[in-house]
Amino acid sequence: MRKNFLKEKLSNGDTVTGAIIQECATQITEIIGLLGFDLLFIDCEHSAIGIESAAQLIMAAETREITTLVRVPQNLPEIILRYLDAGAMGIIVPDMVSAEEAERAVKAVKYIPQGQRGLAAVRSADYGLRGSLKQYVQIANSETLIFGVVESRHGVENIDAILRTDGLDGIVIGSNDLSNSFNVPGETRHPLVLEAIDKILAVGRLTGKPIGGVVRGDETPKQYKDKGYRFLLTSVIGLVIKAGKQFVQDAVS
Repeated sequence: MRKNFLKEKLSNGDTVTGAIIQECATQITEIIGLLGFDLLFIDCEHSAIGIESAAQLIMAAETREITTLVRVPQNLPEIILRYLDAGAMGIIVPDMVSAEEAERAVKAVKYIPQGQRGLAAVRSADYGLRGSLKQYVQIANSETLIFGVVESRHGVENIDAILRTDGLDGIVIGSNDLSNSFNVPGETRHPLVLEAIDKILAVGRLTGKPIGGVVRGDETPKQYKDKGYRFLLTSVIGLVIKAGKQFVQDAVS
């Protein structure tokens, strides 16, 4: 298993950048790494990507030394296990609403004594060819990352307990679903949504755990950094739309 440079940067207090991918596009994955992004966010919740496609993206990312995190469709150990065994260096759990859910994710990601992940000489362990499984367990427990997505008012209400969960590395804010939870769907700048986001960021500062968010087309990474985000995300589709709109506008003006 490789060293997780994303985890090292976060531990040092650095701000990191990531691109969300929702298609099995290995060349795009390589480009993301070559552009200097820190992580590839493989979205297996809001896309058709399954375990086999995710494995291909993970291998492509490794050739360009970019860390892979997979947003799994459900917080279930049998699902989380397969993406980790394929080589993902971290898991992002959707709709985290309680400390109990955070603890469940930690147990699924970590091996004994920190968790209950099943052990096999699979790809993530280099098929047992570069060291013992005992050594691999120690490295994996040290290098894997666990993030939750807080995207409901219940998650916001429990954010302090969630972020204080031992083994959870941080939170990504799902502002679209958060707006939906407050009955203002799509209004990500509604006062109720902004108040909830500010609460999450405040607890992140208090606990020292990084908070992530998606920088939208009319926003800038600096705006997010100034608010205290340390995990800046953009979508590959969003990048194409923004660049495509600008190209067409420039061409016809």
